Amino acid sequence: MTLRVLHVFAPNYRLRFTGPVIQWRYYFNNWSDTGIKHFVLDATAKSILPGKDALNFELTGAHKVLRQSDRATWIIALIHSLTQLQGTYDLLHVHILWWGSLLLSVWAKHLHIPIIYESVLLDSDNPSSILRERFGKLKLHLLRQYTGILAISDFLAEDYLNNGFRSDQVHLLPNSVDTELFHPSVSNSEKANLREKYQLPSESTILLFVGSLIYRKGFDILVKGFISACLRCPDLFLLAVGPAKAAENPSLDEVFISNLIQEISDNNLRNRVRFTGLIQNREKLAELYRSADLFVLPSRNEGLPSVLLEGMASGLVPVVTDLPVLRNVINQGVNGIKVPVDDVQALSDTILQLSRDTEFQTELAKNARKTILSQHGFESWQQDLSEYYYALKHKVTGNGIEDKQVDRRIQT
Repeated sequence: MTLRVLHVFAPNYRLRFTGPVIQWRYYFNNWSDTGIKHFVLDATAKSILPGKDALNFELTGAHKVLRQSDRATWIIALIHSLTQLQGTYDLLHVHILWWGSLLLSVWAKHLHIPIIYESVLLDSDNPSSILRERFGKLKLHLLRQYTGILAISDFLAEDYLNNGFRSDQVHLLPNSVDTELFHPSVSNSEKANLREKYQLPSESTILLFVGSLIYRKGFDILVKGFISACLRCPDLFLLAVGPAKAAENPSLDEVFISNLIQEISDNNLRNRVRFTGLIQNREKLAELYRSADLFVLPSRNEGLPSVLLEGMASGLVPVVTDLPVLRNVINQGVNGIKVPVDDVQALSDTILQLSRDTEFQTELAKNARKTILSQHGFESWQQDLSEYYYALKHKVTGNGIEDKQVDRRIQT
């Protein structure tokens, strides 16, 4: 028998790129366990699509966000659609923490449908942060009705356990990364060719930032640290890949970005910084990773950023802030460097140290790649998630798990 998993993303998932959409596009496209089928709900059309088909799209216009009234309407459409489609899915996997998905937990529990929520961002969808919100206690009560919580970092998992969630309810599963697409340059000549292709300086130490240019990601700290480092080392270049305009990400503060661009210009460094904007083509993104040297992400909070894992898989040295969620990812001085949050001087000093010590840089880069291969491979991730799905299904229905496990063992 096949286990049919129905994924619930935000109703506007086709109108903007988010981390879960990008990550699950990769998972759907590479899923090989034929005992599990993935589908995505289209609540507006009251239909479901195969996961691979649902997320293989490109944005053709500006990103869009939903108004509160749209979210309220979605609650009704969500419950109505799932009721009409009942019998076409066996388990619900939810990727958005709105009132609609919170209320869905009670509905699913009443109908004995296993339902999981995937927690991805510290200070956003973890219990401690939820309790600080308006109606936080009610939201947390509804979240506790979920059959399972899938946490992408150990710190997130611990926060659930420390706030009354059961140990058999919370499952730790860090993100996987496509190690075939994201890999190091095979030679110095390949890196040189990529730099020529994208008109990047051939001899500079290239710092790569991937993500929205926002305060939470610490992009202001990166700019200030880069400027400070450039005063002592003229051979640095900053490549910023990601949304830089509200049309690409409606949550962006364009004034915040324009002020930083002005600061770069005031220091006569505009020709040493490149803003690419949003890059939808993953092959192009992978090539930009391979063209760089350091992956710099001075975030103020994170879940477990997939871009960091991609950078490490690509053989870049990760320079990140010392966040709890990264404590078991970055081993200081072994596979990367951690600096204190909001510490411009520490970031600047680290950039300089690495740019001057290519031997140390090479050692860290090799170890970063090894970390990804040993801890974030897709096959082990898929097997872990499959077993979790089966366990939750068995927990609610109490039957059918043995045959499914045997089927999956035969396939592997």
